[in-house]
Amino acid sequence: MSEPYALAPEFASQPSFTIPANRLALRGLGLLLRLQRRRFAWSDDVAVRTHTLLSKDGSPFRVFEIAPKDLSGAAPALIDYHGGGFFLTYAGLHLTAAERYALEGRCRVFFPDYRLSVDHPFPAGFDDCYATLSWVHATATELGVDPQRVAVLGDSAGGALAAGVAQKALDRRENPLCAQILVYPVTDHETKTDSAQRFTDTPFWRTSSNRNMWKVYLRDSEYAQDGGRTPIPPYAAPLHRKRFDALPPAWVEVAEFDPLLDEGRQYARALLAAGVPVDLHEVKGAIHGYDQVEGSPTAGAIFQERVAAIRRFFGH
Repeated sequence: MSEPYALAPEFASQPSFTIPANRLALRGLGLLLRLQRRRFAWSDDVAVRTHTLLSKDGSPFRVFEIAPKDLSGAAPALIDYHGGGFFLTYAGLHLTAAERYALEGRCRVFFPDYRLSVDHPFPAGFDDCYATLSWVHATATELGVDPQRVAVLGDSAGGALAAGVAQKALDRRENPLCAQILVYPVTDHETKTDSAQRFTDTPFWRTSSNRNMWKVYLRDSEYAQDGGRTPIPPYAAPLHRKRFDALPPAWVEVAEFDPLLDEGRQYARALLAAGVPVDLHEVKGAIHGYDQVEGSPTAGAIFQERVAAIRRFFGH
């Protein structure tokens, strides 16, 4: 690293590299993640079901439902959109977190295996994510879900998906949400903030990876085709929304040493300026993806605060 960042000890040895925009290379990275998560096993305390849904264009995708085995009655629902730059599949630690949300948040977690931009650029994955929310509301009785206590959560690119889903639900006046939980969220396609200019060689995620992410995600959009003269498609980059009032209350986490630090802050401040209740937490010494570092005490502490917030949103 060109700058001596004051990282928490568990992050100092994490690798720093650029994730390419080459889709063949991205498929290889995805294969490594799939191999890595083969070691994952659900705990005996949860019941897991797999549902097959159809997206807006009729394409099928899977949604995992994770719930405590002793959960009964109409329970809260948390729809959990995993990170991975829109182009990478979920890791085993994403599933570990989903299980903990279910057990500690006393809720049903719905985890969509949405289509990835390596083969399906925007809006395919986003449409899968919105279809998941619509399905949870439409079948709430059958699923054992309290429709008044449905929240969305996402980390990194999943944060962009969660925020975009919340925006679309408001615009369409359907599928109400009680909260949005955004963890080091992607919100801005421009990659021009001060933190994006400064943190160019941080571990896990650097500015060049962020630019490549957007190249892959938006490659079929009119915005990409005409060199950015056309406005960004609605819901792709949540920070570029015109109005933020009436969106659901938010919990926003940002990492001190993250190219996305400023865009996460800016999204939280846009919500606050519009009168939306927001808890904004800057995780000191942390990098983007801090809760993908197994055994991190920094991530462990903020995870407990996050779960406490989820419980408050659900009225526990």
